[in-house]
Amino acid sequence: MAATPRRKYDIIVFGATGYTGKLTSQAVLEFTPSTLTWAIAGRSPQKLELLAHEYNRLHPDRKPVEIFISDLSEFSVEKLAGATRLLISTVGPFIKYGTPVIEACAVYGTHYVDSTGEFPWVYEMIKRCHKTAQKRGAILVPQCGGFESAPIDLGTYALVKTIRDELGEATGDVRFALHDVRGSVSHGTFETSMTVFDTATLQELHEATQPYALSPVKGIDQPTQYPMRRDPDLGILTSWANDTADRSQVFRSWGLIDGGAFYGRNFVWKEYMRVSNWISAVFWMIVLNLGVVLLILGPFRWIIRKMNRVAPGEGPSEESRRNHYVEWRGVAEVDDDSENPRKAHVNVRFDGDPYELTGRMMVVIAMAILFDPNTLARKLGGGLLTPACLATPQLFRELDRAGLKIETKLL
Repeated sequence: MAATPRRKYDIIVFGATGYTGKLTSQAVLEFTPSTLTWAIAGRSPQKLELLAHEYNRLHPDRKPVEIFISDLSEFSVEKLAGATRLLISTVGPFIKYGTPVIEACAVYGTHYVDSTGEFPWVYEMIKRCHKTAQKRGAILVPQCGGFESAPIDLGTYALVKTIRDELGEATGDVRFALHDVRGSVSHGTFETSMTVFDTATLQELHEATQPYALSPVKGIDQPTQYPMRRDPDLGILTSWANDTADRSQVFRSWGLIDGGAFYGRNFVWKEYMRVSNWISAVFWMIVLNLGVVLLILGPFRWIIRKMNRVAPGEGPSEESRRNHYVEWRGVAEVDDDSENPRKAHVNVRFDGDPYELTGRMMVVIAMAILFDPNTLARKLGGGLLTPACLATPQLFRELDRAGLKIETKLL
């Protein structure tokens, strides 16, 4: 991988005055060394100055955070990318605003992390940026959000590695479930979900939702699976909205890591939501499928926007975040022909708000890109990669320190 040119900053947080941007900056202050050279970036000098003054007042032992004024013009974005070793972007919707930013990072050899869950956009950025990033030595890791898709990607990797290390076998069937969650959405998340349907064509959505759309190699045909099921290890399961986005990243990891051989040639993956009874399972399945159909319709999106009461820049309050949490559970089976294959179980839990987890995950992943020489991402030399390409014992220790618990065991 080409050496990153000497830059003024180690990290710049772009979109630092927004809801997720502020939480990301807090994570930088809490989970990085005090010697880190960093800046917060955005359009408003006044807002940035106020934030920087507050951060420096509360953390006098750290190198002072600086400000960097930037909009989304070509000149500003290129200047931004050229000023830092790594850029963390929280400026979404990414399908609307993110392309010039990630393209500039690829061209300038600047590492990049973001909070998008917009897999149709990631699908396009792989085609536009992956080869350039490889040539310039830039490690680009989108989809590092705390709700989609990094925890699932790393949880799946942990399952696969447990089976490899403990049993010396490939992985076959994997089932994941959102086990429990308490939280609410920000304006940015709401607007992103609307904008994806505003911008992407039905053909683009269809292409991006294919299991191997983001993977560099194609695997076996994924079997058709029931939208509801009773799983002996996970309980009653029903359709889940994040399944497609999370699956896209999991299968990209599958293909990037040894061309699918490490995970297994017969690797099968599906994500659900756990519910307490069959009535709830049927209800949520209908709501999810009906919601997707209605979101395709422009007039329906207009009505939903009018009904939204979350203002721009707002999200769950600090008080409400104290009671929020999210937990996933997953089970993987060994790929063999026995009637009762050996299994591994993973529990992925964060006792806090998913938006706080987003900020922390992006920062921990950013630090791994910059300072961990033992990642697969380093060996690959750059490109548009996934969190699993950064999975090392050190990464899991840092995530644990940041509050994300990923625990595996054999069943």
